[in-house]
Amino acid sequence: MLIIQLENEDKEFDNFKSAIDFCEDEFGFEGQAWDEVVNSLSMSELFYFLEDDGVWVIHKP
Repeated sequence: MLIIQLENEDKEFDNFKSAIDFCEDEFGFEGQAWDEVVNSLSMSELFYFLEDDGVWVIHKP
């Protein structure tokens, strides 16, 4: 599970594709580094990417 903490709410994701779609819509991520995360199909990789970008995120394996 991935929890993205926003200013007024938390978004919880069990589904990788849903988390990716949300991040693209909410944060506008794109580019080679983002494509590598998308292609990894890994919640852990997504977590580290978001954390490095300064997004408040919690990963519960």
